[in-house]
Amino acid sequence: MTEHTEVLIIGGGISGSTAAHFLRRPWLLLEREPVLGGLSTQYRSNGFWFDYGGHYFHFQNSMSIQAHLTANTPFKRHVRRSKVQIFNRLIPFPLQSHLEALPAPWRHRIERELASPQTDPKISLGANLRATFGPTLYRIFFYPFLSKYYGTDPETLASGMEKGSIPPARSDSTSPKPNRKLQGYNPEFFYPVGGLHKFWEKYAAQLMPGVRLNEPAISVDLARRRVETRIGTYTYSRLINTTPLPQFLSLLNGYPAGCDQAGRLIHASTRVTNMVLAVRRRRFHWVYLPQNSHPYYRMGYYPGAGTCKIYLEQSLPPNGRLNEKESDAAELLQQLGVIRDQEEILHISRRNIPVSYVLFDHAWFHTVPEIRQRLEENGVFSIGRYGGWTYSSMAEDALSARNTALAINREMA
Repeated sequence: MTEHTEVLIIGGGISGSTAAHFLRRPWLLLEREPVLGGLSTQYRSNGFWFDYGGHYFHFQNSMSIQAHLTANTPFKRHVRRSKVQIFNRLIPFPLQSHLEALPAPWRHRIERELASPQTDPKISLGANLRATFGPTLYRIFFYPFLSKYYGTDPETLASGMEKGSIPPARSDSTSPKPNRKLQGYNPEFFYPVGGLHKFWEKYAAQLMPGVRLNEPAISVDLARRRVETRIGTYTYSRLINTTPLPQFLSLLNGYPAGCDQAGRLIHASTRVTNMVLAVRRRRFHWVYLPQNSHPYYRMGYYPGAGTCKIYLEQSLPPNGRLNEKESDAAELLQQLGVIRDQEEILHISRRNIPVSYVLFDHAWFHTVPEIRQRLEENGVFSIGRYGGWTYSSMAEDALSARNTALAINREMA
């Protein structure tokens, strides 16, 4: 049996679900999991709710979507308290604005380099950071941290791929009394009271009549505008894709011109280790971890009162196999003062995220825009961090989804 809808949505994370909220044409949404939310919701383990790592709403560049997302669920605003562990110290983030906390010889060297930036062709992310912050700060922080974070050498990535997430060095960075105004894209963040699953209970409830759960797409025919699942066949006038772009391209029955480059799209994969602790001993939100003595690049506390829950994140190698020792996490948490002994860890739950961060090499800037243009010419809007294969926050994904839905409404009116 074939079912027709004007707009078919593949993927029910924050992008696909928000698009459905704003569409004014008949739509259906296909979601492979038994719940909506994707990586922006929570899962349950041993009676505890866990996130897939630190996923928070940042509305700094997406204010116009805030009222919509917070309309039915109370959110709490948090002013960021983050640290960098370096030289056996916890220094406030961003490091370049707290140089006075570094050992004096390192501080003086970095201050000289910040005062006299080097010219550089900026052909890579690494070259851009060396030119901006100097070789010393790059060597002791940016290079080791980003190598762990992205799971690849930042010298092979394109300048600008971080899309402004790295706060710049300010003119007052070398001042004895630097300006303490919080920097970056996340100086404050918002989190639903009661957890992300509470947000999704209400956000998804309004959509359920048009949602098909446990039904992933297995084939997409662009010429016939038809999608097949193991349960049924759907035809459409417009298609919104929010699944990872290489995965979506692999479903196509024949590539349109310019869309046969899925093998050139690269990404990072992440292992999230979630824990329940007996007590909360530190008051920061998260800490960046550039050291090579352990595999983790970030540790953080989940927001909210009650049970103390934390996460540790590390990049997965291409083969998905880790040389992780059970003692690595406990030793790190003791170094950070998060626990006093291993008995304070009450429960551990791990999840692998096969596609966590999109990576921009130099081919990205012509490969991805061309693929998305060709898809749109065939009635497909590939959006969000994964569908658009870009760097974006949850709020930015929701804003992009709203704008896409409004454009479809106008086009099909």
